[in-house]
Amino acid sequence: MTFFAFILIVLSIAMHSLWHFLSKSSGRPSFAFFGIFSFSIFCVVLPIALSSGLLFKVPLSVFKYAVYGGLFGVLCDIGLMYAYKYSDISLAYPMARALPVFFTLIMTSVFGWGKTLGVLTWCGMLIIFGGCMVMAFSNSKHSMSVKEKAAFVRKALPGILLAAFGTTGYTIADGFGIKAMMEFAEGTNKFLAAGTYSCMREISATISLLGLAFLTMWVKKDRETFVSLAKSYHPYLAGVFAAGAYLLVLLAMSQVTNVSFVQAFRQLSLPLSAFLGWYILKEKITRTRWVALIMIMAGLVICVIK
Repeated sequence: MTFFAFILIVLSIAMHSLWHFLSKSSGRPSFAFFGIFSFSIFCVVLPIALSSGLLFKVPLSVFKYAVYGGLFGVLCDIGLMYAYKYSDISLAYPMARALPVFFTLIMTSVFGWGKTLGVLTWCGMLIIFGGCMVMAFSNSKHSMSVKEKAAFVRKALPGILLAAFGTTGYTIADGFGIKAMMEFAEGTNKFLAAGTYSCMREISATISLLGLAFLTMWVKKDRETFVSLAKSYHPYLAGVFAAGAYLLVLLAMSQVTNVSFVQAFRQLSLPLSAFLGWYILKEKITRTRWVALIMIMAGLVICVIK
């Protein structure tokens, strides 16, 4: 993993955390929210794709990965929608971030996708996974025991698992897709190439999520939710942050030998969030949370040891 890829991931972390916060703070993480959210992403990346001159020239061999990535992204959004409905973001988010580290590691190793990872890297990623899971049960604002927190998150577990499955799927699909895109667009500015791939990805995601939003609105006869969200800034701003974050992630994917590295290093968002909460909001970092943070950072350090 190059230093440039590491910087790209760090920059994407802040944007990624912000759109999750906007999703939860909107109070209505629904198909309507994610439909408008995805449309906002599409609007951000479309000018980049059009300016690249590549949008209508991309071969099917590249476009198919973008479609897969977009559809897996839809599964992730649906999972997050249900997870945030039944659980605090402080419980659901670390778990939804932890599981893809493990799932991606297993999938890439079993099928031989990317460079074979060494024993130290395996250990580091498993420690990161463990740290994220500990974080999930140390992060709640409620004064509950581990058993009570487990019961609290149980309702959200199907959504968390679906979000983790979707994240794993789009990470692997987009890992193949962005590499194929960079090979096809060799000599073109990498940012423009990544924007074009992201635009193709959002075509399938936007159509799917808006379709589900309108279907839900018709079945439940609930037009007010969609109209209210369409007038709110939350889904649009979340889309802007998400577009920027994933553009940086796509660029990072083109710089690594195995997408498991990207999945692992994106967990820096958890220590960063904890630090900002302590420094800006004066939040207390509990002993259990310190253990989780140390595990995540130790795992990241082990991952980069040659």
